Amino acid sequence: MKRFAIIAGIILLCIGCGGPTKAGLEARANAHMRMDSVNADLAAQQAKQQFEVGQLDKAIETINAAIARYNKNGKYHLLRGRILLEQHRLDAAFYALSQATIHTPNLAEPHYFLGILHQRWGEDDKALEEYKQAMEKDSTHPQFLLATAETYVALQQHDEAIELLTNSNKEFQHHPSVSSLLGQIYLSKGEPEVATIWFEDSRMLGSNSVEALTSLTATQFQAGLYADCLYSLAQLKTEQNSLSPTFQRMKGKCLSAIGRLIEGRDICLMVTRETPDVAGAWVDLGYIAWKMGDYKRLGSCGVKISQLNPLLPQGALFEGIAAMHNGDDSLVIEKLAVVQSYNNVHGVDELLKMVAKKTKIGVETPLRLDLQVDTAEVLKESQDKELVEGSQPITTVNSDSPDAP
Repeated sequence: MKRFAIIAGIILLCIGCGGPTKAGLEARANAHMRMDSVNADLAAQQAKQQFEVGQLDKAIETINAAIARYNKNGKYHLLRGRILLEQHRLDAAFYALSQATIHTPNLAEPHYFLGILHQRWGEDDKALEEYKQAMEKDSTHPQFLLATAETYVALQQHDEAIELLTNSNKEFQHHPSVSSLLGQIYLSKGEPEVATIWFEDSRMLGSNSVEALTSLTATQFQAGLYADCLYSLAQLKTEQNSLSPTFQRMKGKCLSAIGRLIEGRDICLMVTRETPDVAGAWVDLGYIAWKMGDYKRLGSCGVKISQLNPLLPQGALFEGIAAMHNGDDSLVIEKLAVVQSYNNVHGVDELLKMVAKKTKIGVETPLRLDLQVDTAEVLKESQDKELVEGSQPITTVNSDSPDAP
């Protein structure tokens, strides 16, 4: 009996010695965690591949499985958020991206995509804060810088955007996208001359896209740099093999602005034949005809504009000036009274007074890009004798009007 008790004790002792210790349990748990992490990594890589080839449904299933195995890696939640964004599941994407910032706080990308989400919801203030965090966590990524600057612009904080871009890292100073964005900002501030410098800088830094050349060309036109604009238009034609009607109109007005009126007229005349239903093309041709003293064509342009878009003041204006040179005072008064009702073409009151006095007079204004030119200054009595026969436009093409290129 005693021997039996001893043997039983030995057996129990052996059984006890064979059980896992606390350290053993921890090692086993860590091994399982490492295995889960490895398997989750493999699943995440597969999900990324599926995402990149557009297999979004498969990608979301795969990344969900990866997170189920191991949910402490913020990159998995980041990928899940990006997939959900592509699926337009915005609330779920927001949650996933927020989880990414919690599990891996040093990641910059989740903040960037959270910024995109806030902008989609019209929350530019919140978007700006997210973009700033992305930029702080990764100061080497140009997209984070550009997104921050663009959001400043969306908030009408142009000076802050300019300061951010001009004080950015040295490598960004030579990034064509930074120069291009600075050009856009100065253009939105109404400073096309400065904008032109930045667009040219962007081109010199390697931005050789048609879009970059198009921005430069249009800005040169707005800045009144007509010779430079003609050079850029020639480059644009070489790259595209042809110019669109909009840029043909621009070329015609540039030629007219530098004194090559016949060439400018011929181009604008060609555009009216190619796009006869575009009122702005007839406006351009009318101004050039007016400047050339071709009042018959000016009147025809006025009639056409009135037919295509009665809301444009140029229709009645052109008809009125043409009637003035035909000696039809009653038609002059009728048409200029219509123009007078628009309240944005200056100098009409004085012209009506002159017609009432049977005095024919014109107002001189250079052919350029601003409809709201204040011509009252050139209607001084000392200049009346110098401006004969209504020979110069009293208003010009407005780049903000729906028909202007």
